[in-house]
Amino acid sequence: MALTVETGAGLPDADALVSLAYVDAHHEAQGNAGWAGEDAAKEAAIRRASRYLSNSYRWQGYKLRARAQSLAWPRSGVVDDEGNGIPSEEVPDEVKQACAEIALRELEAPGAMTPDYTPSERIKAEKFGPVSFEYDMSRTDAESVRPVLLIVRDLIGPLLSHRGGSRLAGSAVRG
Repeated sequence: MALTVETGAGLPDADALVSLAYVDAHHEAQGNAGWAGEDAAKEAAIRRASRYLSNSYRWQGYKLRARAQSLAWPRSGVVDDEGNGIPSEEVPDEVKQACAEIALRELEAPGAMTPDYTPSERIKAEKFGPVSFEYDMSRTDAESVRPVLLIVRDLIGPLLSHRGGSRLAGSAVRG
């Protein structure tokens, strides 16, 4: 099934922030040999990456078509880290590049960005003969098991909302 790529119009049925051709060109330019395989598998990875970007971050501004659009972009009221407004009828290059990077991980390991997590099954300590291991239990929430792709964080960080904190960056206030 072909991708329905967001055009900047806030489509109600878009399932991709980028086209297969865009992601192919991105990974070819980066020399990422891992981006190989059948187009159907690549398209599925792009869909998962687009859904992950749309659902896992708190973005600045507002969806162009509010709840009528299926993905998080396009948006109005977004500025980059230099204070430049992002046109409301586009998916920014930073988001497209991040989607391509996530799609690579999703192609290599489907579901890698959204692992299942059951807190009660977390192993606190293990012993193998005379060797024992104790694991850091300071974070026990589901966010702690999500992979952190630094390239994605660096690309989209300036476009994220800092109101009330986000999953990627937040505000600290001392009283």
